[in-house]
Amino acid sequence: MEALIDSLTGFMTALFAGMTMTGIICVWVFCALIALLLTFVLRIYIAYRMAVNRHRDPLGWVLLSFFFSPLMTWIILLIVGDERK
Repeated sequence: MEALIDSLTGFMTALFAGMTMTGIICVWVFCALIALLLTFVLRIYIAYRMAVNRHRDPLGWVLLSFFFSPLMTWIILLIVGDERK
């Protein structure tokens, strides 16, 4: 475990070598924005796949998941079940 920490420390030192503090902060802000974007894409994708698998309109469920709690939307989709006729 100590070797892993040493290698990560060396990697971070090499990555940020020569950068100003402002540059380092910009890199971390960029990484946080990418993580936030991936989170939004993942929660939309889960709502989309759940709606399609239950033969429901994906657009409405994706919008509901986007504007309200995605966890609540997923639970509601689980409760209402399949819409086969």
